[in-house]
Amino acid sequence: MIRENTLVPVSQWAKPFVSEVAEILNQLKEYGYDSATIANLTGLQEKKLSDWTSRYKREPENLSDIPYPCWCFLTALVGRPNIQNNGQPIDVDARKVMRAFKPTAFKNKNAFEMPSEKEFKRVIGDNTFTGITVESLCETFQWKPVQIATSLEKGTLPFLNWCLILMLCGFNIQKMLLTQHDGEIMLNH
Repeated sequence: MIRENTLVPVSQWAKPFVSEVAEILNQLKEYGYDSATIANLTGLQEKKLSDWTSRYKREPENLSDIPYPCWCFLTALVGRPNIQNNGQPIDVDARKVMRAFKPTAFKNKNAFEMPSEKEFKRVIGDNTFTGITVESLCETFQWKPVQIATSLEKGTLPFLNWCLILMLCGFNIQKMLLTQHDGEIMLNH
């Protein structure tokens, strides 16, 4: 059972137990997404997935060292998107966001093509139609401003971070990434 205080904005967030991270990974596994497949589709390292659930059978109430953005990402994959915003995306026209990028920006890790700096600037920055700024992203997801600003400029934004930005804009990253099954994967809690 996943505690509600792990499914909240970072200012109220309690780190999940290793057993809670394992619960999410086990649920994904039931749908055919083992750790290797998740790593391949999302860009997360398989070793990290293992580290975040270390000793969960013997010491289930140990706190996981999973970073908040990764936890947001995993919970979205099991039907709990936007925990950083109380379950709601920002109010933005998703069609307009889609038009700002090439179609390859909305693929899984294997088919994904990183947006350019010009594309990013259409949706992230001062006075954009989304209202998303580097500062607001860093506050929301505990990212480092200099690293994010540099990665946006150079087109090296980590895939997971890109997925979280899309999720924030209302995109269903579960459907975008996990395409090998029918229906939705829902968190049992």
